[in-house]
Order: sequence, then C-alpha cells, then structure tokens
Amino acid sequence: MNFDNRVCQKLHEEHAAVIALLERLTQTIACHRDDAPAAKDPMVAKLLSDLAAELPGEVERHFAFEEAELFPYLSEAGNKGIGAHLTYEHTIIRPIGAALVKLIGDVRAKGFDSARWTEFRRLGQQLHDCLVTHAQKEDMALLPMLEDNMDAATEARLYQEYVENM
Repeated sequence: MNFDNRVCQKLHEEHAAVIALLERLTQTIACHRDDAPAAKDPMVAKLLSDLAAELPGEVERHFAFEEAELFPYLSEAGNKGIGAHLTYEHTIIRPIGAALVKLIGDVRAKGFDSARWTEFRRLGQQLHDCLVTHAQKEDMALLPMLEDNMDAATEARLYQEYVENM
C-alpha cells in the first residue's frame, strides 16, 4: 500500500514495521511454548532489544501524534467517530505495551524464569492481538480518510512536526 500523503505513508511504514516485529514475537512464543528460551540467545536477545527500542515510539509517540493532530483534524472535517474509537483502542494498548517493555527490562537483567516467561507470553500475545488489528484498521480506514481530506499545507506541516520528533 502506498500513499501520496507523506504523513499517511510514514504511519503506514511504522504500522508495517510494528506488525513485522509482533510477528517475530509470536513466532518466538510459538517456538518456546513450553520452555522459556535463554534471554541471552542471540535471536531472543535481538527480539527483546527491538521490542524495548520500538514499542515506546510506536505506542507513545505514534499514538500521541494521532491523538493530538490527526484525530482533531478529522473531527473538524466532520468525522469524530474514528478518532474516538481509535483513541479508545490506544487506552487498551498503551498499558500492555508499557508492561511488556518493563518486563523486558527485568528479563534482560535476570533472564526468563517460569513466571517471567508466562507473563511475557501473555503480554506478547495480548499486544499482538490488539496492536496488529489496530494498525490494520488504521491502514484501511484512518489513512485513506486522511489521504482524501488533508490539504497540502497541513500535510507539509504535520509531516515536518512528526519527523522532527522522531
């Protein structure tokens, strides 16, 4: 999927990246369903590092931008519903992402034990289920709506603001 609007294209690229990351997460969970992997295993360590680095940006910066800039823009254009719905989903996803990132800090320091592995699997699956669906929904509804309604001056301003805060 490609968008002419640079804001939409950037958000779509971030959606694709987070979906790929969450697919790696669920593959790791599936491969170690009954046995906790070694946190120092290079593939697991890379996954933990990528999750810890990417989730705060996806869950905080990305969501905050949408809530502060894009949803009000659409609301002013007459579509309040999509912003309210997606903001509600953000309130569900944020604490799951934050809990997973916090747990990753513990795992990196102490490794996986049975309790940490069980919690990692639970949070990882919850985040996957919520965030993948959410990102796909934004790609199919929010971004096309913005593409159709956003003027060039607003696009340029918002794109500049967003990339400067990366």
